[in-house]
This record gives sequence, structure tokens and C-alpha cells, in this order.
Amino acid sequence: MKFKYHIHRFAQHAALILLLVVSITAVAQDDDKPAPYKRPEQSYSKDTVSTDFGKTNSFTPKKKFDIEKLLIEPNIQLFFANNYYQFGLMPSLGYKTWKNLYLGGSLNYNLQYVPHVDGPNTNSPHASIQVYGGGPFAHYKIWKGFFARVRVEMLAVRYPTSYAMNGTDLVYNTRGIPYLWMGAGYNLTASKNFFIPVAVYLNPLYATYSGGQKQVSPYQSFVYFQVAFYIFSPGH
Repeated sequence: MKFKYHIHRFAQHAALILLLVVSITAVAQDDDKPAPYKRPEQSYSKDTVSTDFGKTNSFTPKKKFDIEKLLIEPNIQLFFANNYYQFGLMPSLGYKTWKNLYLGGSLNYNLQYVPHVDGPNTNSPHASIQVYGGGPFAHYKIWKGFFARVRVEMLAVRYPTSYAMNGTDLVYNTRGIPYLWMGAGYNLTASKNFFIPVAVYLNPLYATYSGGQKQVSPYQSFVYFQVAFYIFSPGH
């Protein structure tokens, strides 16, 4: 009986030891397994990530051309006298660059027709004086419609110097004449970009001109007046 009892006790202990070994082995296998996989969105909070890419990496568009900043001024020169007729075009175009300051340029083409080169001598041939050129200007709006302007011009003047004894063949020469016009006036229109002025301009360089330059200049004196689109210069 004791022998059977010992065998039974041994079987119980062996079963208990086997169960313990199996349990330890299972735990060890669980420890060897990799950590469970987590999806990327689970590793951070959406509240901590900024999705406002439009502001942080915003693209600043280039400034576009604004037609409202233009200053458009078509001008003509028209004059009739006993010994010549004069017609000219002098359009100006400016653009607002800073507050009330406009920068731009103007072109000048002028044609003067002389019925007789030698004045009283009616047998002398007719001739023409052509003027072409232009230059930059700076225009400043002072207050309401009042303005000041500085305009530089470089004009080439093609004029007759002599004619042959037969009274028909003319000899022409071309001369460059610089101008510096400084003036002020008042704008008659309320338009933002269309300019209709009443103004007066003075040329301080006029005193330095030679007699020939004064004679062939499209401006008849050191001053010229502008009324709307019409420009005229009083005679010498």
C-alpha cells in the first residue's frame, strides 16, 4: 500500500512540475513576440499637427499692373503766323510710383512749314523744319488739382541753311537742342488718369542758347503755356 501511495504522490508532483514548466515556457514565448503594430495616425494626436500649409508656406503673388495709376496726356502744338505754320504732337504717359509722384516720358514731333526761306524774298523756295525727340518727366500732385512738373527734352531739329542760286535746291542741317522745363499748374479734370491741365513752364537753359538755336527752336521763347491739350509759346 505504501508503495502505491508513494507512486501516486510522485505522479502528483511530476504533474505539478510539468504544469509549471509549461507556464514558464508560454510566458517566455510571449515575451519574445514583437510589440503589436500601431498605425501611424495612432502615434500622434491630430490636434498637435498643423495642417495650415496655406499660411505657413503661402505664395505672395506679384503685383499686377494697375491702369488706375496711369497719367495720360495727349498734347498738340498748332500755330499760324505770317511767315510759317506749325503743327506738333507731344503725347505724355506717366505711372504712379510712390504716393503722389508720377514718373514717365513724352515724345515730341513737330513740323514747321515756311512758305519762303528768305522771308520777304518771295522768289526763295519753301521749306520745312522738322523736330523729333522726347525725354523723361517727374510729375507731383501737390493738393487736389494742383501739380508741379519737371520735364527734360532732347530735340533734334532739321532746318534749311541755304539754297542754290536757282532757288530750288535746299541744304539742310540737323542740330540737337536740350530743354529743361520746370512748371506748375492745375488739372481741370477729376479723372484719375486722364490729364487736362492749365499750366506754365519755364526753360532756364534758354539764356545759354546761341542765336541759331533760338531761331530754329520749336518753342519761340523761354516759356510755353498749356491750356488743355493745346501748347503754345509766345514769339520772340
